[in-house]
Amino acid sequence: MRATAIWLGMLFVGVLVFTAGVVPAESKHDHAKLPPGPIRDRHELMEAQGQNAKNINQAFEMGSEGFDTGIVQREAQAIADSSQRIPGLFPKGSLNPNSRALPAIWEHWDKFEQLAKQLQQQAMSLSSAAGNGDAEDLHDKAKKMFDTCKACHDQFRAPEKDKGK
Repeated sequence: MRATAIWLGMLFVGVLVFTAGVVPAESKHDHAKLPPGPIRDRHELMEAQGQNAKNINQAFEMGSEGFDTGIVQREAQAIADSSQRIPGLFPKGSLNPNSRALPAIWEHWDKFEQLAKQLQQQAMSLSSAAGNGDAEDLHDKAKKMFDTCKACHDQFRAPEKDKGK
C-alpha cells in the first residue's frame, strides 16, 4: 500500500506539472485571433484535451483509496476519440502567427502522425483500464499517455510567448 501511495504522489506531481504547463497556457491564448477552419479547430480540440487531462488529474487527487475511475474512463475516452482527428486538423502549411504549430510537423509528418495514433491508443487503453477498475495498471497507463502529449508538444509546438513583453 505504501508503494501505491508513493506512486500516486509521483503521478500526481507529474500530471500537475503537465497540466500547469499546458492547460493554463492554452487558456491564455487569444482564440479570437485564430482564423476559422483547421487552425482554430485544432486549437479548440487541444483546449478540450487539456481540460480532459485536468479532469483526469482531479480524479486522481481524490486519494489512493477513492479516486474516481469513472471520471478517468470518460475523460480518457474523450481524448481517444478526439485524438483520431489530430492529423486532419494540420493540413500541410497551415501556419499562422497566432498558432503555436511548428513547421516541424510537416517536416516530420510520419512522427507527428505516429504520436497522434499513439495518444489515441494509450487513451483507449487508459479508459479500458479505468473501466475494469485496475488501479495499479491505471497509473502506468496515465503516465504513458501524458508522456506522449509532452513528447508531441516538445517537438511540434512552439513555447508560449511571454505576454509581458
